[in-house]
Amino acid sequence: MTLKKIPGEQTFNTFRIFNRQASGKQVHGPFFGRQLPGKQIFGLFLVLLIGLSLFSSPGLAALPETLDNGLTIDLLNQDPDPVKPGEVLEIRLSIQNTGYEEQENCVVKIEPVYPFRALPGEELSKNIGTLGKRYEDERGKVVKFKLGVENDVNEGKYPLKVYLYSKGSAKNNPLTKDLIIDVDSESNAEIEFISVEKLVPGKKTDLTFGIKNVGNSPLKNAMFSWECTNDLILPVGSSNVKHINLIDMGETANVSFDVLTNVNTKPGLYKLDMVLTYDDIEELQTITEAGTVENQKRKEIKSKAGIYIGGTTDFDIAFMERSPTGAYTFSVSNIGNNGANSVKISVPAQANWSVTDGSNSVILGNLQKGDYTVADFNLMSAEIGEDLPIKFEISYTSSDGMRQVEEKELNLYASPFTIPTESKQPGENNGSGFLSYKLLLLVLAGAAAVLIYKRQQKKKTGRREMDEGEMGEEEMNERQTEE
Repeated sequence: MTLKKIPGEQTFNTFRIFNRQASGKQVHGPFFGRQLPGKQIFGLFLVLLIGLSLFSSPGLAALPETLDNGLTIDLLNQDPDPVKPGEVLEIRLSIQNTGYEEQENCVVKIEPVYPFRALPGEELSKNIGTLGKRYEDERGKVVKFKLGVENDVNEGKYPLKVYLYSKGSAKNNPLTKDLIIDVDSESNAEIEFISVEKLVPGKKTDLTFGIKNVGNSPLKNAMFSWECTNDLILPVGSSNVKHINLIDMGETANVSFDVLTNVNTKPGLYKLDMVLTYDDIEELQTITEAGTVENQKRKEIKSKAGIYIGGTTDFDIAFMERSPTGAYTFSVSNIGNNGANSVKISVPAQANWSVTDGSNSVILGNLQKGDYTVADFNLMSAEIGEDLPIKFEISYTSSDGMRQVEEKELNLYASPFTIPTESKQPGENNGSGFLSYKLLLLVLAGAAAVLIYKRQQKKKTGRREMDEGEMGEEEMNERQTEE
């Protein structure tokens, strides 16, 4: 091989690679120590092509947790784990510098979106200062953040975006990572109230149940039913099952039934069994590679309560007769469906009527349903010859052991001879009666004085006659002696 230099022109080195099979000699060049066969050249080319395709893939071009300057973000823990809707979440992040250069003025920032929310007074970004380079002690930091969790979130895993960047970096490209937070949601309900505690036999009553969602997720497609021991209480006009489409968190749905119990039911406490079933939306969906699968899971809550059958009763009062002395007689009847013990009827103070003699209360004893008795009161009316309303109070012990008081009122005719006709006002009646008593006393006193005077006069007259008689006999005796 000969090299020639031509003046004014550049010199090129020419290498000739002879085919080993043709020349039988091995030629060494500056790039290869030996001649490469065609298959090896093709294999080398294929390896280079695969390597370029891998490094050019989008997934490896920009790793979310690591920048080319060596910063990394990791979730150490969350408290509570899992967090429930409405709670406060605290996360601890580990920030590391794995690069060969220290990073100054590093900033960590979180960006809460649903179901997370910022809390008042809590920072969303923190300056953690300088991170030392690789293999140094000050290359890592731990950062804490507090967030709120919305009340209406369902159970699942939710991403929380975190940004990390260095103000001292020339590129200043933020590192972005999605932290996966576990959220646990509970669906639960309870019977918050029952509208009535007692049922009166034979009386139709509105029975309302309050169903409250006390969980952390909505209740959907709920069904409520109830039944009483031995069917002593039955719904009227509908079945004992009601459907509820949706009960949101913290809300109460009311379901009502018109119910009746037999008039001959023995008073007492009876058990009421209640069943609530609903879709557990946290278990309904399972996410698979093929999509979402519905599990159709139902949750059932059973509970029981006591309801009393019996209790109060009702009375009727009617006027029967009036005696000439002013005593009014009334009949008192138990017209309810329960017995009444220790019954007492009273006439309270009122404008139209007052009790003139005796007590204003009468003890009637025990009255079973359908029984009646009589009560007498000496009454005086404010006016004569008119129908005046009179009020009564009936107190008794009901079948549940409670003392009850009922008020009754009826119109009562005031007879003309109840009060003297010449008196119109109660004050006048009292005054005239007092004067008549005084006159009567005066008359009696005068008669007694006259009688005493006459008796005294008679006694004096008798003594005179006796004295005169004695004197006459003595004079006659004296005259006879003289003669």
